[in-house]
Amino acid sequence: MDTKTVIKKAIIYCRVSSWEQVSNTSLESQERHCKDFALREGMEVSHVFIERGESAKTANRTEFIKAINFCGNKQNGVTHFIVYKLDRFARNRNDHVITQIALKKYGVLLRSVTECIDESPIGKFLETLASGAAELDNDNRSERSKGGMFELVKKGVWCWQAPLGYYRPCQGANIAIHDTSGPLVRLAFEEWSKGIHTYKTLSDFLKERGLRGKSGNVINPQTLEKLLKNKIYYGFIHTWGGHMGTFEPLISEDLFFKCQKGYRKKAVGQTRSKLNVDFPLRNVCTCTACGGSITGSSSTGNKKVKYAYYHHHKQNCINAVHVKKVDFENSFINYLNDIQFDDSYINIFKEIVMDIWQNNYKQLNAENEKITDIINRFERDRQKVFDLHRAGTYTDEEFSQQKDIINKMINQKRILLRDNYIEEFNMEEALSYCFSFIKDTAKTWTEFRDSDYSHLIRFQKQLFPEKITFDGKKFGTDKLPLIYKLITENQQEKSNLVTPRRVELRLTD
Repeated sequence: MDTKTVIKKAIIYCRVSSWEQVSNTSLESQERHCKDFALREGMEVSHVFIERGESAKTANRTEFIKAINFCGNKQNGVTHFIVYKLDRFARNRNDHVITQIALKKYGVLLRSVTECIDESPIGKFLETLASGAAELDNDNRSERSKGGMFELVKKGVWCWQAPLGYYRPCQGANIAIHDTSGPLVRLAFEEWSKGIHTYKTLSDFLKERGLRGKSGNVINPQTLEKLLKNKIYYGFIHTWGGHMGTFEPLISEDLFFKCQKGYRKKAVGQTRSKLNVDFPLRNVCTCTACGGSITGSSSTGNKKVKYAYYHHHKQNCINAVHVKKVDFENSFINYLNDIQFDDSYINIFKEIVMDIWQNNYKQLNAENEKITDIINRFERDRQKVFDLHRAGTYTDEEFSQQKDIINKMINQKRILLRDNYIEEFNMEEALSYCFSFIKDTAKTWTEFRDSDYSHLIRFQKQLFPEKITFDGKKFGTDKLPLIYKLITENQQEKSNLVTPRRVELRLTD
């Protein structure tokens, strides 16, 4: 009987993961070892696929895809797919398995020069180990690389490709401003901040002055928009929480934010924020006659000097006036002094609160001591159950039932104890801290106005839950915080602060 010789036709796939490896003998060495392997195994090499400088993290590789497609063409008659090592084939187990399924569908067997894999149980096991080791090695490399990059970023080093306007003087160095493109990128920000350009007109403007991308192409409007939003140009690395770079920024932070959307809206006269650091009482006060808000703005005189005023929104109101900013705010400070109280009221109030706090704490502490005693008693009963079980008085079933009942009661009491727990702290110190803000309300308001605008706004909201009224001369309000209301009412009555019973009811609502 005639027998036909089975022809083994193989392809070879070689890959390196960096251009440094491309420049040495790695590819040549892989190809030589693969061809020697094919010769020993009696295989005819029909094609060699070379992947230059692409990663094996995924299967999206140009030559690799060509090799798989070549195997899928039955006319090529491929029977074996040869690699020098399995990590050349894939560094991800999922990709490895999926690609292997495709090769088996085409009737092609995977072979490694350096690993003993085949279709036997041992061979399959070794293939699984090798592919897993390749993924582990790749993950470790990625983790080390990421960790190294993170440390560099913390030191202010830009680790990625230098953005337009910068270059890297040498490998491992931080980025530096490019002599040619750097000034043109700076010019782009300066022109955009003027508010006279669209992205298209600015793109044409820069084109005329010779700005080109790294590929030599003209900077289109879409790319220009991304460039103007890139924080790297004022020295901020927006990665891993954000870090300031140690390289020279192309522009100032102020210029960068002037080029952002919010600044452009303000430049073309769109709606302003109700909050204004120059006018802290703007939209905080209302007119007693018309109910309109009191706003604030500045006007420029003939000598180019700015004058700040608070004034009405409704100019036809009978109380409509323009009050100089300094006079308006001084009048407000005088109002704060009017509602101020002296130390005697503070001390009385603190004594009442401390008395209520101590009484409540003592009651709760006494209750917790009782619960603790009950828990201790239940724990002693549980120990008796254990002793009776060891003595043979309780069967295993009886022991389990009794133990579960007692454990349930102990847990219930412990939950109650936890719910009653109050973190101990110095109440007197806490009260002193709170009163430090309202002891001299006018002074506190003035300090916040001059140093911390955000705290000023919060302080005003705490002082005046509702808007303050202004009749053209004086301030007033229908609603004050409880502490001010209590003190103000009793000052007017020229009596003591309040009876302990009344304060206690208000504090325990």
